[in-house]
Amino acid sequence: MMNAIKNTMKELDIFITEQNIKPKDIKGELKEFFHIFSDLTDYRFKPFTTYKLENLLGICFVMAIMGKFTSFYNVEQYVKLKPTLFIRLGLVEKDKYPSNDTYSRLFSHLNNSEFSNIIISRIKRFYEKVEKYQKTSGRRMLSGDGQVVKGTGRTKKDEKSERSINILNFYDVSKGIVLCSKPVEDKTNEIPVFQSLLKTFDIKDAIITADALHCQAKTVETIIANKGDYCFAVKENQKSLFDMINKIIDKRHIDNEFGYSNRDYKIIKLKDGEITPEWKGAKSIVKTVSHKREAREGKVGEEMLFITSLTNIDEIAEAIDKRWEIENGLHRFKDIQLSQDKIRVRERCALQNMATMNNIVYSLYRIAASVLHVTPQQAKIIYEDNPMGMLKTICSLMIGNNFTMLVKKNMRGTKESKK
Repeated sequence: MMNAIKNTMKELDIFITEQNIKPKDIKGELKEFFHIFSDLTDYRFKPFTTYKLENLLGICFVMAIMGKFTSFYNVEQYVKLKPTLFIRLGLVEKDKYPSNDTYSRLFSHLNNSEFSNIIISRIKRFYEKVEKYQKTSGRRMLSGDGQVVKGTGRTKKDEKSERSINILNFYDVSKGIVLCSKPVEDKTNEIPVFQSLLKTFDIKDAIITADALHCQAKTVETIIANKGDYCFAVKENQKSLFDMINKIIDKRHIDNEFGYSNRDYKIIKLKDGEITPEWKGAKSIVKTVSHKREAREGKVGEEMLFITSLTNIDEIAEAIDKRWEIENGLHRFKDIQLSQDKIRVRERCALQNMATMNNIVYSLYRIAASVLHVTPQQAKIIYEDNPMGMLKTICSLMIGNNFTMLVKKNMRGTKESKK
């Protein structure tokens, strides 16, 4: 199989290895990184403002790096009991520590789009530089999926219980960047929110995947209208489509049959009129049998059906194989390594901003994994008790021309060593 789906993170790992870049080579000023937050709009009433916005966000950022950003009360108590690191970073003064309410007010009024973009835009530009140096190929892949924050649920004896809040993540699989995290009332409400996000973000030439819930005629119409492609699992929530695909597979010749990544593929290229017209852009149907759980747990291979606007078999196979990276990579890391599942905050804006902080930290850990040649989980272990290490190395790559200058320096060193 060709690399049909762009994997910029893998290219970064290869590039760092080829250039022999070491963490000790990366230098930067911590104050430069925290100063990025000063560009955000501060909605607080100035006469009553005691702490700088950039310092408050810097404190929460450090807590998120350590996987301890689960509540504002936890942040308050941690800084009070272990202030040394925060004093050293210039984020607080001795015996002058922000309260739980100070953090809560800030996160409840922070503009989420502005907050997300302030760092994510820098990470995007960083990856664009990597793609420029590596001349990466392949198509972007974007995935949408909901993530329940279990700690937000409430069980009450005398009152009505409150469900845990679901957050819909829109994830750039190719770069390991979360484009948006949006709280939704329940699972079914993901559908219109996802459709809205597809119109908000640039999806031109991207391959869109999501779970079977999002296999909706209006969703595929939105994707095609915005010049993207899709590959969706089809289950019995779309009974007529499910039955239609099964009938076609039973009576039609299989155009392509092969195995890839412990999964068997049968692909049929659709003829005009074979699928009802509401499924805009549909060009292929796919039946897969996955042997992954079979090999691991001794269970019978799981069969699945897909509908897609793709015809390239490499793109189809990789899109199907990578469709759960959002859950197995992003969601698992945020829940287990960053303790997002333990967040108890129910106020929607504050919760969205807390999830966004974790998104930023997740992307930085993905970069750290490439620099250190370890997994993101191992990078978390290395830096969770040494956030200064993360701030001095990985975060410094996001500042100005630090990465470009480092690359040029290493390239000069490589040329000189060959003389």
